[in-house]
Amino acid sequence: MKIIIALVLCSGLIFAQSGTPESKFHLMKSTSPAVRREAVRDIGRMRQPSAVKILCEALENDADFGVRAMAAEALGNMRSREGVPSLVKALGDENRNVRAGVIVAFGYIRDKNSVQPLAEYLKKETDLGLRLSAINVLGVIGSHEAAPALMEALEDKNPRLSSVAAQSLGRMRYSEAAKPLLKLASKSKDESLRLAAIKALGEIGNPEAVKTLENLLEKEKSPNVQYALVYSLAQLGSDKGFGMALDAAKSENIETKRNGIRALGLMKQKTKEIENIVIEASKSSNRGLQRDAEATASYLGIRLPKPESEKK
Repeated sequence: MKIIIALVLCSGLIFAQSGTPESKFHLMKSTSPAVRREAVRDIGRMRQPSAVKILCEALENDADFGVRAMAAEALGNMRSREGVPSLVKALGDENRNVRAGVIVAFGYIRDKNSVQPLAEYLKKETDLGLRLSAINVLGVIGSHEAAPALMEALEDKNPRLSSVAAQSLGRMRYSEAAKPLLKLASKSKDESLRLAAIKALGEIGNPEAVKTLENLLEKEKSPNVQYALVYSLAQLGSDKGFGMALDAAKSENIETKRNGIRALGLMKQKTKEIENIVIEASKSSNRGLQRDAEATASYLGIRLPKPESEKK
């Protein structure tokens, strides 16, 4: 009998904990911020449509910044497009944590209705970390509507901001950014910014960049920038850096090796040496290197051996 009673009580507890967003609503009236935060977290985890209204109300009206920040996070995790208007309003929240949560939520939701508000917000925000986050999210959303704001950020005096703007423009494949990106790739003294500009040019795929990048490859001294140039040139159809890509593919350094193997795949030059390098890399315990080797094998028509698990 005791066992039956215990099972019944346990079942009741589980049922009460699962519940609905409405069943947690009364907890939002608590005077304790900790209780309200927990309620918002639980409501968000339910991922039910009726939760959106409750979360939006918390985001807009709760006195505790922790509750507002968690509501923004929950709306993002739910990929709630219905929550976008409330999130847009919360971009003006006085608390940094709330604004940070809103920006991250936009990155999850990827709704084009958030692009223009984010671009306007970027002009007003003074916090470097939040500006970097907003620029990154605009690139993730990928709407060309964000291009003017990103082009402006590309010219910023802070190389970190310019670098993230370059990455976002490259992710968007925004062709009109090619000219200022080439200027940064050629003249910037900041290595991270040159790297970002070079990688973006490869992603954009503008063939007019080839000659400039080939000239840069002959002059560049930094190995990191050299490998970036080789890969971007390969993306643009140039095998100017073939020898360098082959040397990189032989490297003991995993990241250097990955860069080389990826570039060789795009250059479409198949030799026995390259075949052996790719086959050996496909057996690596590093999953990233394995994936790169598999992709290059596919590009070059290299037949990889079956994994041991498939031989049995």
